[in-house]
Amino acid sequence: MLVEHARTLGGIAEAAHAEYGLGGTPVITLLACSLQDQTITVELTPGSLLARLYGNLVAVENTTCSYGLAPELQHIACEHGMRIAATDATGEVRAIERNDHSFFVGTLYQPQLRSAPDSPHPVFIGLLDAAHATQVAGS
Repeated sequence: MLVEHARTLGGIAEAAHAEYGLGGTPVITLLACSLQDQTITVELTPGSLLARLYGNLVAVENTTCSYGLAPELQHIACEHGMRIAATDATGEVRAIERNDHSFFVGTLYQPQLRSAPDSPHPVFIGLLDAAHATQVAGS
């Protein structure tokens, strides 16, 4: 999401993901401290879709990530229609969203790791609610 956002709206034509090889401007880079198999606390942005879905401004999530938005490019997560929806204790971006779309959310953490049939993750409920609302509106 962020690589394409940087390419098409952020003016970084050669935006790249460091995990997929050298070349271009690495927008997504190896984290200074891997979040592989970690539990992180994220602060949700007041007024964000994620804050509404969680019904809270703090969430504890599981992650298996080793890559994230390059620290020097954190600003692209709040430009050109994108907004920061969550940050971690270091202040780095951990979730983004667009408010010009019914459900455009990206997270560094993996909601599926905390979801279960009897307790679905708020992100999944939000996705289903948005899909249902779109279907009803189109009927």
